[in-house]
Amino acid sequence: MIKTSCRLIFVGLITAQACYADGLLAINNPAKIGQTTKAYADLEAFAGNDQVAMREYAGNWAGQYSPSPGSNIGLLAARAETGVQWHGYRLGIYQRADALVEASRDTADLVQQYKRQSGYSLGRTYALNYRLKGFEASGARLSKSFQLDMASPWQIRVGLGLSYLKGQRVKLETINGQIVTINTKDFNATANRQTTSDESLDLSGFPKNSPLLAQLTAPSGAGYAADVGLVAVHPGSNAVFELAIADLFGQIDWSHLPNTSTNYNSATKYYDANGWVNFNPNLSKAITFQNLNQKLDPKLRLAVNYSLGNFELKAATDYTQGYWFPQTGVGYHITPQWAFFVDLDWRFNTLGLSVQHDWFYLSLKTDNLNLNAAKAYGLTAGVLAQF
Repeated sequence: MIKTSCRLIFVGLITAQACYADGLLAINNPAKIGQTTKAYADLEAFAGNDQVAMREYAGNWAGQYSPSPGSNIGLLAARAETGVQWHGYRLGIYQRADALVEASRDTADLVQQYKRQSGYSLGRTYALNYRLKGFEASGARLSKSFQLDMASPWQIRVGLGLSYLKGQRVKLETINGQIVTINTKDFNATANRQTTSDESLDLSGFPKNSPLLAQLTAPSGAGYAADVGLVAVHPGSNAVFELAIADLFGQIDWSHLPNTSTNYNSATKYYDANGWVNFNPNLSKAITFQNLNQKLDPKLRLAVNYSLGNFELKAATDYTQGYWFPQTGVGYHITPQWAFFVDLDWRFNTLGLSVQHDWFYLSLKTDNLNLNAAKAYGLTAGVLAQF
């Protein structure tokens, strides 16, 4: 009886009772699309960073500051989708947002000291290295899963998804250079350069008769993305292997996108009323408008599940742009329809709790029950209505 129950559970996985993302990067595996006819609505969102509470990340960086010794990152992955599923097909419309911020420890320390005005480290040289890649888009996606007929103990399904993307927002930014402190309020900037491509360019510091204002029109973007996936079940051992790659091929072509290049140096600095150094970027800013081909960064998910009675053990990892996000978890299937899971993300140390049913699912994760102090949190939710 136990063996039969386990087999039913894992065959259920391959027929996608709940085809949704359970990692950090909102990766949906098209191989998990089932054969039944359903309407669905999904919401997947995760945000985290290495340095401060998320509520302070875009603010003043108040509270506890605990950066990583090497590269520090900020991550956002969010997707909302609704549509229909039938005979292994899925057709949906969705909204998505992806962003990754990378900053060296020197850069993170300088930002924290600047925002909190806690004083710069005396005699320190800060090597600046910062990169932001982010975009928001809406679109439509058509996906299909296929059962492979193989003379093998493994039951294998593969899937393919194709998306049309309408770009809505984009920001690509890099900062490189060097800062040398003079005292706790002042420093010299040498060879510091910031480049930014951003649809929301601020021209408030330029004269009203500037020719740039005549060129400023609403940027637009359009593109595509392709997702692939595989799910393999070994009924004899109740093991499941999953592979999914989102944005394996993808790009958004932006037209008339503002681009700025700014040099920060000691010739443009001034001091506020309290003696803190500031810089006037408009004195050394060059602005152009360009057509940009934004290549989407692929996102990978690998997962292995194994059952012991009604318990399910899980090990998985997500990957993108040089960063791994490993996770482990354990679940318990109360009935064929109900299951509960606990999982741990080892990159941001979030603990997640999930409940799954044939008709709905809900997952919450955070590294701190006090959300005001949390450096990472996520939500996955959805409903399925069978016709």
